[in-house]
Formats: sequence, C-alpha cells, structure tokens
Amino acid sequence: MSLYLAIWIFFGCLFVLVLSVSAHLEWQTSVAVTVPIVIILALGCLGPWYSSRALPLRSTPLWKVVGTHLLVGMCTSAIALAPARLLGVLAQKTFPDLSARLHPAFPTLAGMSLLIYLLSVALHYALQAVESSRQAELLSREAELKALKAQVNPHFLFNSLNSISALTSVDPRKARDMCVRLSEFLRNSLRLGERTSIPFSEELALTKTYLDVEQIRFGERLRVTQDFDTGCAYCEVPPLLVQPLIENSIKHGIATLVEGGEIAMSGRRLRDSVRIVIENPFDPDAPEMRRNGFGLASVRNRLHARYGGAARIDIQVDGNRYRVMLTIPCDEESETAG
Repeated sequence: MSLYLAIWIFFGCLFVLVLSVSAHLEWQTSVAVTVPIVIILALGCLGPWYSSRALPLRSTPLWKVVGTHLLVGMCTSAIALAPARLLGVLAQKTFPDLSARLHPAFPTLAGMSLLIYLLSVALHYALQAVESSRQAELLSREAELKALKAQVNPHFLFNSLNSISALTSVDPRKARDMCVRLSEFLRNSLRLGERTSIPFSEELALTKTYLDVEQIRFGERLRVTQDFDTGCAYCEVPPLLVQPLIENSIKHGIATLVEGGEIAMSGRRLRDSVRIVIENPFDPDAPEMRRNGFGLASVRNRLHARYGGAARIDIQVDGNRYRVMLTIPCDEESETAG
C-alpha cells in the first residue's frame, strides 16, 4: 500500500510539473488541478487486475487484448481529466483565464494518463506471469513429491515380504507377528502419506512402528536409542522421511554384524531449523555394499523437491560408524500448526 502511494505521489509531481510548464500555472493551482486527476487514475489503474485475468494473453486474440485495453485506457483518461475541465469552468470568475491556460495542456495530460494506464496493464500482466510461473513450480514440486513418496511403500513392502518369507520356515510364530506389525505400519503410513507434511512426533511414531516390525526379525541384535529435543516434536516434515534412513541403517549396518548393534537417533532444534542425526555401526570388512542406496537417494530427492537448497543431508563415515545428518527448515508457523 505504501509503495503504491509513493508511486502515485511521483506521478502527481510529474503532472504538477507538466501543468506548471505547459499551462504556465503557479504550483498551488497545478496541485489543485492534479489531485483529482491522480486520485481517479490511481483507482482506475486497479482495474487491470481484473481485466488482465479476464483477457489472458495466451488464450485471447492480440487484437482483442490491445483494443480492449486501449479503449478502457482512453475512457479512464477522459474521466480523470473531467474534474480539471470542470474546475476550469467553475473557477471562471476567480481565475478567468484558467480554462484557456489548461486547454493546451490537455493533450499532454491525456497522453500521460493513457500511458500510465497502459503501464499498469503491462505491470499486472507481468505480475500474473510471475504468479503463474510460481504456481506451476509449486505444482511441479508437489507432483515430484508424490511420485517420490509413492516409491517408498512398495520398496519397504518388498523387503518386508522377503523377511516374512524367510521366517515362515524358521519361526512361523515370528512370521505371523511380523505380518501383524507390517499391516499396522502400512495402515499408518498410508494414512499419513496422504498429507504433504506431518509433525515430527508423528513421524517418530511411524518410525517406531517400523522398528517394531524389524525387532521381530533381529531380536536382541537390534537396539535403538533416541535423544530428541522437545522443540523438534512440532516441526513439520514430509511423511516417511526418517523410516528409509532407519531401513538403510539396518540393511547396510546392523545386518552386516553378527552381534548386531545400536542405532542412535537424535534431534536438536536450532534457531529456524531442526537437525536430525542417525548413527549406526557397520562392518567395514563386509563385502562392499552400495550404502547410498534407495533410502538415502529417496530422502535426498524429496528434500530437494520440497525445500530446494534450504535442506541438507550430510553423510560421515568414521571407522565403523556411519552417520547421516538431516537439516530441515522449521519455522514458528509450522510449530504452531503442529
């Protein structure tokens, strides 16, 4: 609003200058003539916000766009100059030569008014193009996020069914328990997967359900510790963000060790972001495995699609310790919404 007011103050100064030079008027008289012109133009130049949407450039013939805006611009210019003409007539007794002085300036004033109106039309079309481009980018990111998220469940389901298949011949009871836990996880993941973001507390609960499934498979070989700041709970994150990383820790870490190991999960709330760290041991002498597999690639792609460069995923390997660190934006609005 203040910017719009400043622009019209600038235009008003131009009108005063033109009137002072072309009509040879004192600046007080020029201001009195200019004020109603500028007010009417300022209101009239809001009209292109609607007309630019009613006549989109891509689907409207050019002659119709140009003709319509020219006609409306000339009408707006005539209406804006009407108070100046009326003032010249009404002030005939006080300023007998005002009408005669204003007459030579009217063509210049009309041209300026029309040009300003057409400039506002062009500006509204430019703003509309920026808005459309931003909307298209958001839709593209949303489609990409949905495609990436759709890959998570089938991948996890495939691995879990392989585990159940292996358990059926060794321990049917564990295989049955794993089926029950798996169905619970899939039900929760499908429910939460419909949303674009969920509170981090719900993501942790979903991850715990997944760990319950794997706990049946690994037993005492799989141990988990958690250390999260309370401020992390309300930060909004994409659903199924942590589970692929835990799956990666188990598949490429715990499963490579005969005695198993401990997965350490922690989270710290920073000023405007949250940092999540997942650390696990692995066997450096085990056959070479592609540790940057589906889980890490999925998380990396989803973070980029959702946050662009505002989110990061860093990987550190220290001896037999493998560490993944996520840094995700977390503002106050997301926290309140949670």
